[in-house]
Amino acid sequence: MRLHFRLCFVALLSGCASFESTTLLGEFVKPTDMSSLDSFRYEHTMVSGMVDRRSSQALVMEKLSKNVLTQELSQRGYASAGQEATFFVVSKWRKEINLSAAEAVRFSLIVELYDTANQSLFWRAQLPYIFNAMQWFDTRVSQTLRLAIQNFPVHMKKASELPTSD
Repeated sequence: MRLHFRLCFVALLSGCASFESTTLLGEFVKPTDMSSLDSFRYEHTMVSGMVDRRSSQALVMEKLSKNVLTQELSQRGYASAGQEATFFVVSKWRKEINLSAAEAVRFSLIVELYDTANQSLFWRAQLPYIFNAMQWFDTRVSQTLRLAIQNFPVHMKKASELPTSD
């Protein structure tokens, strides 16, 4: 009886815990010449799993995704541009039930970067079940976006832009 109580207690606690990812976030999905990537544009945010896609939660996720990812890429040396951008950013939020965590409602995030010239995906970060519905705050959404893009490399200058030793 006592062992059964302990197992139930541990299961209850694990269902409430935050499942922060400890693995490397974000990776290239194909070889990419980073020196050809100078500028970006934020394309759009997809939000799924919400009953009302125009809910305040969905609108905040769209706004923060655009603002945070634009800021993070700009800080890495990429110029924000319009249609002339060399790559574009898409974020995908999903609200879903995680059956393995005592049916907790959880949020997942995918951030993808595409080469504009050929519309092909070259980099992706996946954060499944990154936080639960009880942890949803603007600051948590912003932290999750920063975590997703943290391993994307800084802008590489082209050889013609490097200083010479004259």
